[in-house]
Amino acid sequence: MSFTFQSLLAIGLPLIALPLLIHLINLRRHRRVEWAAMDFLVESQRRNKKWILLRQLLLLMLRTAAVALVVLMLAGPVLQYQWGQLIGNGMTHHLLLLDDSYSMSDRHDQTTVFDEAKRVVNLILQQSAIQSDNQKITLLRFSEAQRLSAGAELEVGGRQLDRKLVDEIQSRLEKMRHSESDAGPLDVIEAALGLPEPEKGEARIVYLMSDFRSRQWEESQQIRQSLGELRDQSAQLHLVQCVRQFRPNIAITHLEPESGIRAAGVETWFQVSVANYDNVPAAAVHLGITQDGHKLPAVQFEKIAPGEEISRRFRVTFPTAGAHQLQASLESDTVEADNVHYFACQVPKNFPVLLIDGSRQGDDGYYLRLALNPGGATKPGWSPQVERPSFLRQHERLNDFAAICLLDVPRLDEAEVAALENYVRQGGGLGLFLGPSVQQPFYNERLFRDGQGLLPAPLERPTQMLSDGDRATPDVVVTDHPLFHVFKGQRNSFLSVAKVNFYYALDSSWRIPEDGATQILARLQNGAPFVVEKKFGAGRIITQFVKLSPKPTELGSWSNWSLNPVFPVYANELVGYLSASRREFESHDIGDELKLELSVADYEPEIRVQLPRTLVHEETTLTPNDNDGKYLVDAGRSEVSGVWQFELLPREGDPERRLMAVNVAIGEGDLHHLDRADLAQRLKGVDYEFSLASQMTTSNDQLAGFRLSDTMLYLLLAALILEQWLAYRASYHTQVTRK
Repeated sequence: MSFTFQSLLAIGLPLIALPLLIHLINLRRHRRVEWAAMDFLVESQRRNKKWILLRQLLLLMLRTAAVALVVLMLAGPVLQYQWGQLIGNGMTHHLLLLDDSYSMSDRHDQTTVFDEAKRVVNLILQQSAIQSDNQKITLLRFSEAQRLSAGAELEVGGRQLDRKLVDEIQSRLEKMRHSESDAGPLDVIEAALGLPEPEKGEARIVYLMSDFRSRQWEESQQIRQSLGELRDQSAQLHLVQCVRQFRPNIAITHLEPESGIRAAGVETWFQVSVANYDNVPAAAVHLGITQDGHKLPAVQFEKIAPGEEISRRFRVTFPTAGAHQLQASLESDTVEADNVHYFACQVPKNFPVLLIDGSRQGDDGYYLRLALNPGGATKPGWSPQVERPSFLRQHERLNDFAAICLLDVPRLDEAEVAALENYVRQGGGLGLFLGPSVQQPFYNERLFRDGQGLLPAPLERPTQMLSDGDRATPDVVVTDHPLFHVFKGQRNSFLSVAKVNFYYALDSSWRIPEDGATQILARLQNGAPFVVEKKFGAGRIITQFVKLSPKPTELGSWSNWSLNPVFPVYANELVGYLSASRREFESHDIGDELKLELSVADYEPEIRVQLPRTLVHEETTLTPNDNDGKYLVDAGRSEVSGVWQFELLPREGDPERRLMAVNVAIGEGDLHHLDRADLAQRLKGVDYEFSLASQMTTSNDQLAGFRLSDTMLYLLLAALILEQWLAYRASYHTQVTRK
């Protein structure tokens, strides 16, 4: 047996002699007086002397034991494991749950929180190594928990503790670094519950070493339930907090294009976001941007309020087609893992756009094609293809296009409508431009379909717009939508030159649905909808209720919208908005599976994978198998953030690069943590011992056995009760006689 506060023994144990000393002093206080009647009492005392002495001796022993129990309880006794064998616990199994999420990289005083956690593991090993030989060790890191569910094996699982194993684990700890995952306590607790149940005669002791970040313990009810189940399977549960105090941190949370990537040579607006996890504002935050290894102008954040996340825009142009990457980085602070964010994409030479022109003169397609690709030295990034409605019969080709526009198309057959709905539902963008050729009954019955189809609202008939005489109000009134950014500004007069003569009116009974899937982006001067957006599955539809071409029809010219000086900009924004989901980039988090699917006919079965950053010199070669004409390249779980590079060998042409960006999860850098009281509140009803890692030293034995403080308290209470009863029985009390 050992003691947590061994110094108290030297002070308290001499107090055990205090009851004996008081007893001896009381004996000296009596004077001997002889008188006749006393002879009868002396004779009675002689006959009962042994029983009286026995009761006095027992009373003295109980009082001495009570003092001893108080001293031992305050000294914190710990029952060593060899004594545990005598009460039936023949084997002790130490289950060490080690938090290695990237918040544990929190630095202070030349060390990290993770280093503190490793120090505690070493302490447990040192204390356990000097006890009995019947001990086992299981070391489970938080980042390993998810891999266990996939069939992986523990690195150190239920192994017999000996000097060789101690040396092996200590060697592992020296090389061990925190992961870049955001693995929380629930995963590791569930993994611990999935381990084999303790054998007969085995005492399992669980140690959970973590920083107890507030964000990770938000699901306190589920954690409390699972932790309670783990405690029921164990002899003891120790929670060891490895962080000393809260430290501020700033993190990059997002880096992505605003509306999908653009083609080579086309300017793309990117958005980068930074979060302040401090309790005070952060000022003058400097963010460096690197494109393919070349520095771009830095992004500045003047002030970020506590707990706030702010975004800034910046422009990027990828000059050539192929693989490109971006990197945003902050200055060094408490946690390094979230100071860098990566982006990677494959930039094409251009994006194909399908224009289905159903107008009688075929002029709508001409104006839109010219706006998207005027030719010459400009690089709009679009490759518009104008076709007649019959092209839609080639249903399998629709997925080749970034966006599809129907221009004054009269009607479609059932198969074509179904193909378009499937295209949009899977994330495609569809533009509907109405005109005089549109057959109103078909559009209402098949495309609107009581609000379930592609058309956002039921049509009534083409209507002439009559001016109200207010010259201050333009014919077109736009909202604050990205499509109409080009019309912003007080000095911008482009809306004033837009003239609308005819438009397709809507059924007067139609109201905007409350589900939020439909919204009006622009209206005419008389309040009638001009441009309406509808979400459909994963895609979107933009409907314009005015004919695109300015050429005269039977009714006359519908509008001069396509002749507006900024119409080419608007057309590019429109197609860019429609095709955003079809121009998505791959974004991965730590722990994701990195996979590629390649055509057997186009590529050789040999792929070289270059790992990023800290593993920059590590390279591996994969040889995938042929699976129905496809190579499924699986690089495994991404455990390192950065840009992963895949080098492919086409059967024809030069080698090809594919890049994948992997980033740490958002939020793990919030270093607010729970204290002892907060943890007790969230884990109410769970029996556990709480310790601070900073207060643990090699002289502490509290992690090397079973604490007996509670047992000593119960024994003290029993001794005091028994002492009171025996004192009453050994003393003289007169009997009160009632008449």
